[in-house]
Amino acid sequence: MSDKDAGTPRVYLARHGETEWTKNGRFTGVTELELTQTGEKQVLGSGKILVGTGKLIEPSKLAKIWVSPRKRAQRTYELLFGESLDIVNVKTDLRCNLLAEWDYGAYEGMLTREIRERRKSQGLDQERPWDIWKDGCENGE
Repeated sequence: MSDKDAGTPRVYLARHGETEWTKNGRFTGVTELELTQTGEKQVLGSGKILVGTGKLIEPSKLAKIWVSPRKRAQRTYELLFGESLDIVNVKTDLRCNLLAEWDYGAYEGMLTREIRERRKSQGLDQERPWDIWKDGCENGE
């Protein structure tokens, strides 16, 4: 039995590299943003350390890869794995909509400070500040 078929399955999660909006704290969901040069360097650096024969993530031992449809995630995938996946038989879902980022609705592209100001002007959050996990997003999730 090969290592690919033996033992407990492993799941690796990778977040995309830096974008202009992640750099300055803006909520980024459905907006298509490219990685910054720093973001590309982050991913390439991680790939050199983590991906390859004898490393944490060995492409020959992968069974399935899912990637968000967002451009930033697609580019991260390309940089992280490069040509290493061309030589192995890995099922890859490059447009897995189940992994699409959160829909921030009206708050897309805004800073937390701006969202809180907007909500206060709407008469919301008088008792406590806005919390995305409790209050959600206007016209979003």
